[in-house]
Amino acid sequence: MRRLSALALAFLAGCSSSSITSKTLSDSEIEAIQSRVETRYPDLSSDKQHAVTELVVRALDNMVPIEGGSFMMGEIKVPCEPGSEQLCNTDYDRDNDFQHKVTLDDYALSKYETTIADFDLFRELQGKEPYEKEIREREGRQYLFEANKPAWTKNWQEPKDYCTWIGELADQPVDLPTEAQWEFAARNRGKDVLHATDNGEIDLGRNYRDEGEGSKNQAVGSFPPNPLGLYDLNGNAAEWVNDVYSENYYKQSPESNPRGPEHGNSHVLRGGTNADSPRFSTTVNRNHEKALEYYSRLFGFRCASGS
Repeated sequence: MRRLSALALAFLAGCSSSSITSKTLSDSEIEAIQSRVETRYPDLSSDKQHAVTELVVRALDNMVPIEGGSFMMGEIKVPCEPGSEQLCNTDYDRDNDFQHKVTLDDYALSKYETTIADFDLFRELQGKEPYEKEIREREGRQYLFEANKPAWTKNWQEPKDYCTWIGELADQPVDLPTEAQWEFAARNRGKDVLHATDNGEIDLGRNYRDEGEGSKNQAVGSFPPNPLGLYDLNGNAAEWVNDVYSENYYKQSPESNPRGPEHGNSHVLRGGTNADSPRFSTTVNRNHEKALEYYSRLFGFRCASGS
């Protein structure tokens, strides 16, 4: 009887892991992830362990393979007027004006920005309360925190920790993308594409939020992806990348797999936010921030693998 009970428990455990399906991982790889989750979080309920395993598997399934290559990173000049041969800068930032050659190895980038639901679960495992708890409880503000909208952040470190946490449980190199990886992907492998939409242009209401929707964030993947299959690189939330910021870095950047300067007081953000004019939500525009005093819906992130 005892042997039969043990076999039954083993069978049930196998069923639990096999109930998680994947487009990219084998059953044995899923079971290995589940084993790491159980080892790391032995006191979690089986349901919660299952949820964490599902999160990790989903994160890996959402990785879009990107073939590496070379491109000229930085400002893309466009005709000053329609039909004009004179070229003008696309934005007012001077620190991205210096075009420089970059060569990247193959990598993968998440097709979606990290969601509120997944970031909440990660923070819960650290014993943290939901961020902006008071706002979440206010009447008429729940729409800001819908599960499939981009995660709110207040600094670079938590997104960095989230991505490396995924990597530890997956036993794969997962991290924030470098600035060069982000731009290469947004520009459809380094082409002179100004907007990371399905057609390289902004069509309000079709591939970008309508002006009538204001600056509120949408659920991730609400509009068509760019040609590589990546969503929301234009608009929604700006995205933290791995690089420390330096206004002179483009002039000093190594060609091969640049990772940003070693030291600095802030980190780079790429992509526009829904509070920005679509005109400034481009593939070359860059920003930088230190830690904020509050969590902001304007700043999100996505993870990369092989970075």
